Amino acid sequence: MFGKFIVLAVMAILATRIAQIIYSLGFHITIYNHQPGPCRIIQGMDVGSEDITVSSNGQAFISSGINSNPPGDPRRSPPNIEGRIYVFDFNKPENGVEELSLLGDFDRTDFYPHGISLYEDKNSGEVRLFVVNHPVRSQDSIEIFRYDNKSLTHLKTVTGDNIYSVNDVVAVSLESFYYTNDVYFVNSLGIDLEILSNVAWGTIGFFDGEDSIVASGFQFANGINQSPDGRYIYLAVTLQKQIIVFERRKDNSLHEIQRINMYTGVDNIEVDKQTGDVWIGCHPVTHMMLSHSQNITNKAGSQVLRLRFDTKDAPYRNIDMREVFINDGSMLSGSSVASFYDDKILIGTVLDKMALCEVTAF
Repeated sequence: MFGKFIVLAVMAILATRIAQIIYSLGFHITIYNHQPGPCRIIQGMDVGSEDITVSSNGQAFISSGINSNPPGDPRRSPPNIEGRIYVFDFNKPENGVEELSLLGDFDRTDFYPHGISLYEDKNSGEVRLFVVNHPVRSQDSIEIFRYDNKSLTHLKTVTGDNIYSVNDVVAVSLESFYYTNDVYFVNSLGIDLEILSNVAWGTIGFFDGEDSIVASGFQFANGINQSPDGRYIYLAVTLQKQIIVFERRKDNSLHEIQRINMYTGVDNIEVDKQTGDVWIGCHPVTHMMLSHSQNITNKAGSQVLRLRFDTKDAPYRNIDMREVFINDGSMLSGSSVASFYDDKILIGTVLDKMALCEVTAF
């Protein structure tokens, strides 16, 4: 009798988990397209624009050529892609994108960028770009560049024992940054088992000369950013479909103070430096994105959400959450980021095109 009870309990647990997985894939979700104003595809950005971050004067930096793990469609994997960084001027959108030259002692042939972060030093005026890199021939790293005159000069490669499955980065000084490890395992089988088993092994790390883990317990820790005043760190947790707000303490440790349910697969986070609004690229239907990642001809949903807080002090009580853009893949597949400047948003994707939309109403 006891043995039968154990078998039934195990079967119930498995059935519950299978039902959770099926529901999370989003087969029940229907997308009804809408956009905040006129949108157009930016030419020359056809193989992905996974992350975008914008400077205070409207220069948008764009990463393209991600080396995904687990590997996806061979047409979007090494050696059939090249990692590149582009710039787009919101003030002159008619000029389109321009590829930035990569200078310095740096292996340009093994550069496959993912998340990026811009740091503008108020005292010196120096601008640095921090780039998550997934090289083929070595471990994950964060590459630090100095930006000047339409070029990026490589300054430093940062690696460490706690930098192993990096997804995104947010710079907090010229030399220090927070970063996310989305999962624990770095091989395809381990990643699949980790996700299917529903464990929360994603982490946030911090580097200031040494790398350390400062927060853990997340199911696919994805995008990371900070409030304009630097007091709070925002984390996008894709599988938990949440934005988590942390208070940043003087010793750079993090104290969790709020979880915001987003009800969608959140990816990268951009923060408007003027208003503090949070803009998020999302994957509204998981099974579409999984299919698209394996075969880029399969369409995937794209979604942009905006969060507006009524105060600068967290926890935020009154949150205005709005869907700014959603598309079934007919225009844009697999949105990963949305960067706002001067009533326009630049929407990037993991493997597909990039769009510019005027924001007139939503």
